[in-house]
Amino acid sequence: MEIDVKRSIMAVVTMHGDRVCGGGAPVFLAKDEQELESMAAAIARVMAGMVHEVGEGILIIVKH
Repeated sequence: MEIDVKRSIMAVVTMHGDRVCGGGAPVFLAKDEQELESMAAAIARVMAGMVHEVGEGILIIVKH
């Protein structure tokens, strides 16, 4: 049996831990811009998702 998730936020990657509130997606904290982008790319690759920037230093990985 295969389960396929569509149209949801799979993860959040941010440099702003103080702006994070609880929710349904896991949140990953990056120490700088380089780590932010590499972490988001790796998570998106593993989860077959797309990375979108929603604000400075805040990226979401979504499944379309």
